Amino acid sequence: MKPEETKARIMEATDHLVGELGFDATSTRDIAERSGVNKALIHYHFGTKEDLYAVLLDGYYDRLTPVLVTAMRRRRRPEQQAEDILDAYADFLAQNRTFCSIVQREVASGHHVEQIVRRTLPVFRLGTTWLGQMAPDAPAGLELVHVLTTVYGMVVTYFAYGRVLQQLTGVDPFSLTALEERKRHVRCVARLLFRELRRPRKPTRRS
Repeated sequence: MKPEETKARIMEATDHLVGELGFDATSTRDIAERSGVNKALIHYHFGTKEDLYAVLLDGYYDRLTPVLVTAMRRRRRPEQQAEDILDAYADFLAQNRTFCSIVQREVASGHHVEQIVRRTLPVFRLGTTWLGQMAPDAPAGLELVHVLTTVYGMVVTYFAYGRVLQQLTGVDPFSLTALEERKRHVRCVARLLFRELRRPRKPTRRS
């Protein structure tokens, strides 16, 4: 087996197991058994389990960031840019289902928070800068950090709680039809938010 194939099999097994069980519950022995790779080769190629997790997480963010940047530059109107970004983010999560589970589980457990913050921060700053340019005079109640958090939550929560939603609704939330419906709904809500953000304000009268 070539080194690149070995590393790919290790990463695939790590992604599946950490996504299903969490970092703490996954051992290098588990990864070796699932990947069919000698345990020593895991340490040879990646070092410790912590190092392996870092490579896994970095791989996701290295793929996500250009996806969002490309979506932002696809069209010129801010409302269209917002829709393109949200669609691209939802598509990325749909294609990388374990990513959301891994991040949410680790944050909830208090593990690897610093690493997740470090990799999320550039994307967060990109979003706040873009919103600030689009709506420099956001009114009280629609502070940009809260708008960004709300929109982010609309996308992420759907994927983080997909299994719960399936049992509640009896519908597979990850079917193509359901995903398109969700994306359409998120676009509608975002459109309302951004319309309110950019609505002209009446000047305040001074006494």
